[in-house]
Amino acid sequence: MTATESKYSHNGHATPTDPEALRQEIARTRANLGETVEALAAKADVKARAQEAMHNSVATAKLRMREGVEQMAVNAAYVSRELRTHPRQSLEDTLRRMRRSVRERPAPWIAASGLLLLAAFVGYRKGQW
Repeated sequence: MTATESKYSHNGHATPTDPEALRQEIARTRANLGETVEALAAKADVKARAQEAMHNSVATAKLRMREGVEQMAVNAAYVSRELRTHPRQSLEDTLRRMRRSVRERPAPWIAASGLLLLAAFVGYRKGQW
């Protein structure tokens, strides 16, 4: 066997016997090991992962809030137009839809009511009312 031929290691991969080829293989192995250690360290960084998850949650919540506000504006414009053209019928329809909504999905109504009461209480305590 010559100096440039390869031997097979215990794992079946060719191991170079040439000193320069060995140095290159060691450098590649070190680089791969470094990348593996960095990836494991990133996965083990619970604080950073929690902060990233929180950031994503906040961004999602802001987006949904913005979409909700936009939808409320569209709905308000529609209701306003309907109230001007058919005030009595529009009011009856709106109240009927609100009652149905409260019965079918009470949680958002309870949360909104609680937030309104909290805002009123804070405003009263600060002397704004």
